[in-house]
Amino acid sequence: MTSSPEPRPTPQIHRAIPPDQGSLAALLQFEAELRRWPTVAELVYHIANETRRIIAYDQMFVLRHARIGEGFQVIAASSLATVDRNAPLIRAVEQTVAALGAGTSIDQPRDFDAHAVHADPAIVDYPFTAWRWQPLLDAKGTAFGGLIVARAEPMREGEIVRLERIGETAGHAWRALAGGVPVRRIRKFGKRERRGLAVLLAGIALFPVQMTALAPVEVVSARPFVVAAPFSGVIERIEVAPNAAVKAGQPVLTLDDTKVRNELEQAAEKLEVARARVERSTSAAFEPGDETRDITIMRAELEVAEADYAYARDLLARSHIVAPRAGVALYSDRRDWEGRAVNVGDPVLQIVDPKEVELRIDLPTKEQMELAPGNQVRVWLDAQPLWAIDARLQNVSYQSRQTANGVLAFTVTAKPLGKTPRIGSRGTAKVYGRWAPLGYALLRRPIASLRQYLGL
Repeated sequence: MTSSPEPRPTPQIHRAIPPDQGSLAALLQFEAELRRWPTVAELVYHIANETRRIIAYDQMFVLRHARIGEGFQVIAASSLATVDRNAPLIRAVEQTVAALGAGTSIDQPRDFDAHAVHADPAIVDYPFTAWRWQPLLDAKGTAFGGLIVARAEPMREGEIVRLERIGETAGHAWRALAGGVPVRRIRKFGKRERRGLAVLLAGIALFPVQMTALAPVEVVSARPFVVAAPFSGVIERIEVAPNAAVKAGQPVLTLDDTKVRNELEQAAEKLEVARARVERSTSAAFEPGDETRDITIMRAELEVAEADYAYARDLLARSHIVAPRAGVALYSDRRDWEGRAVNVGDPVLQIVDPKEVELRIDLPTKEQMELAPGNQVRVWLDAQPLWAIDARLQNVSYQSRQTANGVLAFTVTAKPLGKTPRIGSRGTAKVYGRWAPLGYALLRRPIASLRQYLGL
């Protein structure tokens, strides 16, 4: 079964143009100009302002069918570079065309009195009340736009014929520039469709999703041993290379012991003096005299001297630091430390077990959400951007701190599952929180920013 061809609109039969060779030449020239414009905007501007060469009028408005809903909108007006659709006259013109189409077909041209069609204050004060509506028709004969010609006097027969010819040419040029679709209308949903759309949007907003946050991550040691300076001094040398394996008891750090060695020698001399005084006082106890009365003080001084000597000896021994356990020595570079003065407690290097690692995640405070131990974490390291490492959340700090980038963040630690990544690797971590509606997940940050901005 073959479908019947779509009926074509009945072509308009134009009345003969009066034999005015000057007007005919101007009309043909104007039609040729209409076909040269590359865009619709330039075309309608030319129609609104240059049609005066063919037809005398006081003002012309070019209208186009609204993309949404019904009615026509003014897109160009003679003597105006741009159109303000909120201007009283422009709104009055649109309402007048809407009232004109409510009574009769808007697809037919007609003359009318603007005051009689729509009693708007802007129309009442408008001096040009003799209007003519010239529709611009699409391929089916339906008006997709139109021209409003406003004059003080009605148009004559010859002018009407020329305006109809201009309207047909302008409509054809407009359709050609718009690819056959002069107005790409957005279909207006009906009541039932709007209700269904509202239900669909509500269902999407309530769809449960798992809240997530992205944050920078670094692979660190789970139980590092920090080698710190035992006293204030100068680092003489570091015995192991960066990232080198060390054994338990192996020397790793040597500090300059000149000062502590001198202090040990002074403490030894003071100790000998204190012992000699105590021995002399003890021997004098068997002889008459008063030296025995200071023996208690001398013995106390001896104990102090022994303590000072033991402390100086301990410091000298600690100037040569050995590894307390096997592992890997982590620090930046020997040149950064050798010959550098350090204070008591300054960390110099770490001895870590490369198999005992954890993930340290700096979660920004603006990404804060409810997290619990055991939550899923996925990590993409910069050295392995094509696949992720699965991990489980272990702990979340209660207090935020400022990172090296100047961002306030909470410290989140996670335990990697499977293959152990290399210590020092960096990347991006995706932390998974609790389940929540999609609408809440999308609007959480905007609402929080709005509350902070308004101070609520």
